[in-house]
Amino acid sequence: MKILTFVNSSLLLLASVVLMFIGACSSPQKIVDSKNNQADASTSDKTVDRQVITPTTQTGEARMSLNTSTTPLKAGKNTLMLSITDAKNGKPLTVKNLGVEMFMSEEEMKAMGMPEMGALTAKTQVKAAKSPGMFEIHTSLPHEGNWQLKVNIKDMQSANSAIFNIVAK
Repeated sequence: MKILTFVNSSLLLLASVVLMFIGACSSPQKIVDSKNNQADASTSDKTVDRQVITPTTQTGEARMSLNTSTTPLKAGKNTLMLSITDAKNGKPLTVKNLGVEMFMSEEEMKAMGMPEMGALTAKTQVKAAKSPGMFEIHTSLPHEGNWQLKVNIKDMQSANSAIFNIVAK
């Protein structure tokens, strides 16, 4: 039992070191930003470090992650890229029926001094990107705070979902 625990700890440490090395060696990506968060040739380019957000909870055979070019997100319009891969082989999954919901919990609203409002949802739309397993999520956050994005894959036999914590300032 102790040997198995040692092996698991060693593998976790090795994976952490590899991820830190990859992050340190990657360079910022060039993106185009415009008022509506879509690529527009008439706007000026600016270099921004991209952030990968992993879910706080995740169920099923799919692995999901978010990629954002603005950290933290801002109140107003934001675009996130969702990646969905097979947990076993890492290959992109073809998903046709995807549900997303951006919300702020009732507890968060209370902490912000607005208990009478209850939970709050943000307008959110999702569309498939050109690459398999990739989706653009467009959301309009009404104000700053701690948001959660819930993703449900509806066209798989087993339940596949993820919840991401999102900060908007």
